[in-house]
Parts: sequence; structure tokens; C-alpha cells
Amino acid sequence: MLSEEQVLEFWDKKKVYKKVKNSLKNKKQFTFLDGPPYANGKIHLGHAWNRTFKDIVLRYKRMNGFNVNDRPGFDTHGLPIEKATEKKLGIKNKREIEEYGAEKFISECKKLAKENIKSMTEDFKRLGVWMDWENPYYTFSDEYIDGVWWMVKNVYDKKLLYKDLKVIEWCPVCGTALAKSNIFYKEIEENSIFVKMRSKEDPNTYYIVWTTTPWTIPLNEAIMVNPDLTYVKAKVGDEYYIIAEGLVGAVMGLVGKSFEIVEKFTGKELEGKEYIFPLLEEVPKQTEFKNAHRIVLSKEYVSLDAGTGLVHCAPGCGPEDFTVGKKEKLPIFSPISADGRYEIDAGKYTGMYTKSEETENLIISDLKKHNALLMENPVKHDYPFCERCKSPIIFRATEQWFLKVK
Repeated sequence: MLSEEQVLEFWDKKKVYKKVKNSLKNKKQFTFLDGPPYANGKIHLGHAWNRTFKDIVLRYKRMNGFNVNDRPGFDTHGLPIEKATEKKLGIKNKREIEEYGAEKFISECKKLAKENIKSMTEDFKRLGVWMDWENPYYTFSDEYIDGVWWMVKNVYDKKLLYKDLKVIEWCPVCGTALAKSNIFYKEIEENSIFVKMRSKEDPNTYYIVWTTTPWTIPLNEAIMVNPDLTYVKAKVGDEYYIIAEGLVGAVMGLVGKSFEIVEKFTGKELEGKEYIFPLLEEVPKQTEFKNAHRIVLSKEYVSLDAGTGLVHCAPGCGPEDFTVGKKEKLPIFSPISADGRYEIDAGKYTGMYTKSEETENLIISDLKKHNALLMENPVKHDYPFCERCKSPIIFRATEQWFLKVK
């Protein structure tokens, strides 16, 4: 029995693949468009399965008399190549790429991709896959890039391409928007906080909101309540707290304070009531906003599952918050850079990483200073991480291009 190596040697020596192709060149065409693998390393079991299944289909079509267009491809764009090159060069973030030099970095990406394509091609041949390995397409080639721009122009001319501001998943380490398939969740433990938002009409009354993301408090624009839930005004010492009736006992038990309910009302009755944003001194930009820092309604995003029944709303850094913010015409305040730092409109926090222990500790300290922190509470919850670099992601409002899908 012939070994695999002997079969491959026979095919190569006798030019069997080319002879089969030539014998079918005048036959009916079967076009196969190869979904290309990333050229960012060695092939793995998934590549082997993928190429084997494709090879089975293409061989079947040739055996049935079709002239098969079997040009293979390699994806040389995007994060996989970038991350592999960063690892090779010891680069840890986008700023280091700028210091290294963008053109030099791109050249290194191409060099690595070409090296990987060479080894991957040999491995695919070793698997016995019959494709036109002498004429593959690469996504970094001018031919391919010109084709992409041709496609973009066509969809733009058909008014199917548009630019829009949306809150999206963002990796500050990779410096890019992420698809949901590029995200994984894992359970982490971090500080959640109960924040006191002082009523504008009654300075001794506070709306109590709960959040697991203290770094988003400087971007708060509203408080969401459920119009169908019952809320209470609870006397706690010399202050009054507004919390959902179904959660007041649990919250006060956690805080360790006794309370007396003095009033009840529906969430609907709270609509439009205003409060004083607690970090005006730290984030002066917030003083410029109209139609903000008020109670808005949301059945979809407010429940009694956790928290206080009053939900902190930051339309610039939360998908649900953004949806409510657009509906309520709230400011979409998102002074966050591509590398996850607060920008100049964030006032005191400018230049600090948004989701970091240092930033959150400073925000918590400032809330305490303004008598706006009820308590801190460690909590375990699922948080999204970037699949490529394994770093926690953030949500930020940014303009992106979208394709209309009918």
C-alpha cells in the first residue's frame, strides 16, 4: 500500500492536478469562493477540517465534469495579524505601535503574514487538498483592496451605507470596535456602589441608584424607573431615600440602617423630577447640558432583580442607556478616547483610564466628599472581555459605518 507521502509525490511528479484541470477547462464552470483563513500562525484542527470538507466538495464537482474555480485565499488583515505581530515585537498597546512607526509595523505585519502563508500552504498540500496553490489571493494585495473599494462605492451609490452614532463594544487595548463574536464573558468580583442623587425640589431627599460600573458615574445623564413599579420614600435618620418598595428592605439591610416608609407612589409619578448631579465640581461640562439629570421611564431596563429599582443612565457608555437616551433626547456624553482614557470634557478625570481601579477609587472618594455615596459593596457578576487580548472591554458612543440589511 502506498503511503501518503508516496501519493503526494506521485501527484506532484505526474502533475495530476494540472492534468485534471486542463481536461475540464472547456466544461461548465463551478465557482468556489474560498472563505480565507487568517494567516496569523500555524494551521490547527479547525483549518484541517475546513480544508478537508472543501476538498471533498471540489473533488466531487470535478468528478461530475465541472471546471472548478478553486482559487484559495488568505486573510491578512485585522486584529489576528496585528496581535501576532505585537507579540513578536513585544508591543503591548497602540501607543507603542505609534512609537515604533506605523509603516514599519505594517511592513512587519505583511512579513509575518507571508511567512505564515508559506508554511500554511505546505501544510494544506500535505493534507492532500487540491487547490490552485500557485495563484492564491491575499487580502493585502492591491487587487483585493481595489475590489473592496469597488464594493463599498456600489453599496454607497445604492444608499445602503450610512454613518451613525451608536454605543458599541470597544476594546481599549486593541483600540477598535468589536463584534459580539469577539467577546467572551467571565465572572469577576469588583466593587458596586449605591449612589445618592439629591432631589432638586427637596435637598434632604435622595434617589438611590446602584451600579457595578462606578467609572460611568461621571457620564450620568438620567435615572431610569419602571412606571409600573411602586416606589417608597423612606426616612433614614435625617434623610429620605427613594427606592423601589420591593427592594427597600434588602437595600437597607445591606446598608445596616433602620428605616420608616413615609410615602408611596408609582414610577410614573416620578417622571420628569430633577436631581442634582453629584460631580458637577469635578465634571463642569455637565453644567452645560439641558434636558438632563431627571427621572425617565423604562419598562424594559428596570426590574426588581437587583439594585434599588432606580437605574443609573449614562447614554454615552451603555447600549440600553443609549436607547433610552435617544428616546428621551438626553445628551450622549462620551468623552472617551480610543485607548479607553477620559478626554478633556471629563474634567478632573481627563487622561485617566476609564475602567481602572485607580479611576474608580477616585470617583468613589469624590462621591464621599459630596455626601453622595451610600455604600460600597463587592459583587460577583459577568463582565465582557476581548477574545483577542483577554482585556476587559468598555462601551463607548462612537460614529461607525453600517450596512443596511433588508
